[in-house]
Amino acid sequence: AGAVAYLVGARQIASPAMADPLGPSAFPLLLGGTLLLLAVLLLLFPPAPSGEPPPGGVGLARLGRPGLVMGLLVANALTMEWLGYALSTLAFLLGALTVLGERFWPRGVLFSLAFTASLYLVFARALHLTLPVGTLFGGR
Repeated sequence: AGAVAYLVGARQIASPAMADPLGPSAFPLLLGGTLLLLAVLLLLFPPAPSGEPPPGGVGLARLGRPGLVMGLLVANALTMEWLGYALSTLAFLLGALTVLGERFWPRGVLFSLAFTASLYLVFARALHLTLPVGTLFGGR
């Protein structure tokens, strides 16, 4: 149901007068289609129960690491306008890698710096998209 709702929303994205051949809804439609395909596969081939109770009990405590990473992802989205793309993405990657058990120094820092810079080059330089500078640094 969530995948179908996502696809319906993606189909409603309006194309500007001067758009690229794929249009702005191409990636959301691809993502929604993939989500729908995976949901159907889970319905057709459900995972076998392990016979053991899920670790961590019930509720939010059960989310564990994935829940923390999702929280960091939401924090990244909420702080990007204020901190800017580079700083918020770097902080997200450092936090996510730390939560997932990677050593902070030097591997976590180096990977986060390299990945943030790579994403910046792809989006800002190759695709010519404007990334937020951050109001903290005088940007809009």
